[in-house]
Amino acid sequence: MTSYFGIIPSDELKSDIDLAKSKRGSSEPQYPLRDKISLKLNDELIDNLLVKLVQQFPASEKRDTAEKLAGYVRSTVSVLLKQLLGKAPNEQVMKSLEFLESSTFVDNTGNSRIGAALPDDLVNQLKASFAAVHAGQGKEQRQALTTQFKLFADQIIKHFMTDYNKTLDLGLIKRKAAELATSAVGKAVHIAIDKLIPALSQAELEAVATHFDHLLVQK
Repeated sequence: MTSYFGIIPSDELKSDIDLAKSKRGSSEPQYPLRDKISLKLNDELIDNLLVKLVQQFPASEKRDTAEKLAGYVRSTVSVLLKQLLGKAPNEQVMKSLEFLESSTFVDNTGNSRIGAALPDDLVNQLKASFAAVHAGQGKEQRQALTTQFKLFADQIIKHFMTDYNKTLDLGLIKRKAAELATSAVGKAVHIAIDKLIPALSQAELEAVATHFDHLLVQK
């Protein structure tokens, strides 16, 4: 069994990824398409991980915390990508496109997703915690979920920031900027998880469990 995190991309993003595959070997510049895919994927990841979840919460300090986190991560990564991306030879661009293509997979119901492989034990722990939450044991699962979501966030950040940035063949200055931004995002996410998860009600924890359970695939 292999475990994954994965979102179902929008028709536009899926079409652009398919277009990138069809243009492999083309002599025309590929960096504009890579840049478009990268920025669009960033937006859709934030929407699926945070925005759609936050929309289920009633107005509260907890919702404000999650909305601020979503806005911070979206803007930080977007600004970083715009600094790192840009004109590049096709040989370099292909490394990024191949990375993005390798991040796609088909789930158990035939849907194409884009995401990352995750440790089986982490996904098993998350799904066990989700089941316990739905059984009415949300309060008892808060500490476990806090730890598990930090580990989950670390995996997502590593894949879509650290590992992806390595495909860009960055110079020293840009590489340092990328490392600082990645570290800042990781710290902000951990702080928000520490503040948010322990404060969630049973109903809110059930919403979290349902939302993320659909994003974790085992096949």
